[in-house]
Amino acid sequence: MTHSTFDLLARPIQHVLWDMHWESLRRIQVDAIRLLLTTDHDLLISARTASGKTEAAFLPVLSRLFEQPGESVGAMYIGPLKALINDQFRRLEDLCARAEIPVYRWHGDVDFGKKDKLLQQPRGVLLITPESLESFFVNRSSSIGRVFRDLRFVVIDEIHSLVGRERGLQLRSQLFRLGRYVQRDFRMVGLSATIGEAIDQYQLWIRPKNPDNVVHVNDKGEQKRVLFGIQTYETLHSDTESQDASRGDEVEIEQQVPAPLVADILRVFGGKKNLIFCNSRGKVEWLADSLNDACRRVGRPAEFLVHHGSVSKEIRLYTEQEMRGPRPATAVCSATLELGIDIGSVATVGQIGSCLSVNSQVQRMGRSGRRDNEPHCMRVMLPLSRQPPNADLVYRLYPDLLQAIAITELMLQRWVEPSVIGQFDLSTFVQQILSVLAEHGGILAKPLYMRLVEGAFGNIDQRVFGEVLRCLGQQQLIEQMDDGLLLLSPRGEAVVHDRDFYSAFATPQELVVRHDGRTIGSLSALYLPQPGDHFLLGGRRWQTIEVDVGRGEILVKPATGKKPPKFTADRERDIHPRIREEMNKVLCGESEFNYLDDTGKYFLADARTAYRNAGLIQCPVLALAANTCLWFTWTGTSVQRTLMLMADRAGLRAVDAGIAIQLAGPTHEVVSALAAEAGRLTSADDLVADLPMFGWRKFDCHLSEELLRQSYATDMLDLEGARSKIEELHCQCDGIKSIR
Repeated sequence: MTHSTFDLLARPIQHVLWDMHWESLRRIQVDAIRLLLTTDHDLLISARTASGKTEAAFLPVLSRLFEQPGESVGAMYIGPLKALINDQFRRLEDLCARAEIPVYRWHGDVDFGKKDKLLQQPRGVLLITPESLESFFVNRSSSIGRVFRDLRFVVIDEIHSLVGRERGLQLRSQLFRLGRYVQRDFRMVGLSATIGEAIDQYQLWIRPKNPDNVVHVNDKGEQKRVLFGIQTYETLHSDTESQDASRGDEVEIEQQVPAPLVADILRVFGGKKNLIFCNSRGKVEWLADSLNDACRRVGRPAEFLVHHGSVSKEIRLYTEQEMRGPRPATAVCSATLELGIDIGSVATVGQIGSCLSVNSQVQRMGRSGRRDNEPHCMRVMLPLSRQPPNADLVYRLYPDLLQAIAITELMLQRWVEPSVIGQFDLSTFVQQILSVLAEHGGILAKPLYMRLVEGAFGNIDQRVFGEVLRCLGQQQLIEQMDDGLLLLSPRGEAVVHDRDFYSAFATPQELVVRHDGRTIGSLSALYLPQPGDHFLLGGRRWQTIEVDVGRGEILVKPATGKKPPKFTADRERDIHPRIREEMNKVLCGESEFNYLDDTGKYFLADARTAYRNAGLIQCPVLALAANTCLWFTWTGTSVQRTLMLMADRAGLRAVDAGIAIQLAGPTHEVVSALAAEAGRLTSADDLVADLPMFGWRKFDCHLSEELLRQSYATDMLDLEGARSKIEELHCQCDGIKSIR
C-alpha cells in the first residue's frame, strides 16, 4: 500500500484493510482519502462499476468519525433504491464493526424497532432514500435537530440517476432544508460511473454557491478490456392491418423474441451468470418464459429469472440471491438492475433492442466484468423486420439499428447525456411547499419563499410563488390566518400524510396479484385481466380467478396458458439531439462497424441505399404527394416537440414519426411557412398560449393551466434548438422547389 496515504486512515480502518488482504489502494481511493482528510473540498468521484468508489468515500469518512466522534449521525448515505441501500449496509457493516461505528438503514422495509434505536441514540452512519428523508421531515420533524445536528458528510450514490430529474430537485431542496439544523456545513461526496463531460453541472448541483470547491476525482487511467457486439435477428414482416386485433400486443412481443434469438441466448448465456435487459416489463416476462420453456424442451434446468418493478419484493430478492449464489442463473430484467445492486460477478450483459440513452448502455455494460481480470462484455440483440420496397421510408431506415449504432459510437467517444439542473418543475415545488408546512406546523410566506428559493428553486420568482400559493388555497390544501401564517388545511394534511406523498414522481395505480395469500406482483389498474384470462408475472404463468377492485387485488392460480401482461409504460427521458444527429451521420456516411454482424450490415446498407435514392442527403425533405412531405429532422425529443407545435401553428398538420415529421404542403411552401413561424415567435410561451394543458408531473393537478403552460414551455420545449433546425433546413433546401 501507499504508506503516506494509508497512514492517514484511522487504525481500526487500517486493520479492516489488512484483514481483507488489500495489497494497495486504487488511485481514486488515494486521491479521495487525501482530499477528504487534509482539505475541506467536496468531491465528485466518477469511476467504472466495481472500481472501489464506495470505499473511496467511506474509508476517509469513517476514519474521521472514529477519530472525532460526533453528537449525532455523522455521515448520511443517500441511495436511489432500497435494494442498493441494503447492499451498501452489508458492505459498511464490515468496515464499521472494527471501529465500533453504528450503521443504520432507514426505509419502508426497516422495522420500527431499528428506527427507534437510531432516534434514541443517533450516531454513526445513516443510509436513506430521498423518499424516506422526505418522510423524516414530515413525520419526525421534532427529531431532525437531534439526529442531524453534527452531520459532517453526505454521500450520494448513483448521483447521475438523480440530477436533472424530480428526485434530484427534491433531494437538493431537502439538503438545503437540512442545513438549518446542522451546526456546520456538511461535506458532499457524489458517486457515479456515468457523468460524462458535464462536470460543471454536477459541481453546481453539489455546491451551488461555490462549485469551485467540488473536486472531480476519476479513474481515467484505469481501462478495462471490452467485448461488445450488435447482433441482428430477422423477423417476419407483418401487415398490422391483417393482424388479429385481439392478439396485437402478443404478436408484437413474439416478433421481438424470434426463435433464433432464443437459441442464441441459450447457447451463449446458458450455464453462466448474466443479465439481459429489456426496454419493457412485458418483454421481460415474455422473454424469460420463452427461454425457460426452451430449457424444459431440451431437458435443461430453467435458469432464467425475472426482475422488474412490478414483481413482488420477495421475487426480486430471490433473483438477487440466486444471482449471488453458486448455480448458473441469468436475470432477465428492466432498468431495476441497471444501478449498482450487488448481484455478484456477471459474465455477459445482454440488451434486447437498442438502449434508450448512452448513459443506460454504459451503465448496463458496466454491470459485467466486475473483477479486475474480467472484461466488460455486452451483446445488443436487435430483432428487425425486413421492410419491403413499398414500406414507409421511416421503417426502411431501421431506426432501432441506427440508434444502437449511434449510441455505441457516442459511447466509444466517451460521451454521455449531460444533466440539466435548471428545471422549472412546479410539481416538486408544490411538494416541497406542503412538506415545509408539515415540518413547521405553519410558516409565513416570506420565510417559506426564502427557504425554497435560496435552496433548489432559484429560478422561481415571487409572482410565480404567489400564483402557486393561490392555486393551493383554491384547491383547499393550505389556508392563511389573519396574521399571515400559512397552514395545511385538513385536506392538505391528508395529502401530506398519504404514503404516496413522499416520492416526487408519479406512480400509476396498480392492483396486487396474489396466489394462496402470497404476493406475486402487481398489474396496472388500466389493464386489468378478466376472470379466466392467462398472463405471465414473476416468471410464471397464471390464470385469473377473481378481480376485486375494491380490495385492490387480483387472485390467481398456476396455469399453462400464457399472454403478455400489460403494464403502464414507464416514463422515458427525452432522447438527446446528439443521438439523433449521430444516427443521421451513420446513415449518410460510409463507415463500417466491426461490432455489427453481417445481417446488421445488410440492413444498414439497405437503409443507406433507400435514403440516398430518395435524394435526402442534400435536402432531408421527401415529397410523399403533391401536398404532403416528410421532413427528416434528426433531432432530440424536446426540439421535435417544439417543431411539431410550430408546424401546427403554421397550419401544416404535423404528424410525429420520431426521426421525421410529416407535414401538409409542398416542400418549398413548408420550408417558407416554418421560417415565417420561427420569425413570428417571441418565446416558447407563445407556442402553448392557446393549448389546453393537463398535468404531466405528479403534483401538477394542483396548478392552474397558466402555470402548467409556463412550466411546459420552459422544461419541455427548446425554441432556440427548433429555430436552428429550421434555419438549417432553409439552407439545405434553398433553391429546391420540390423533392420528387
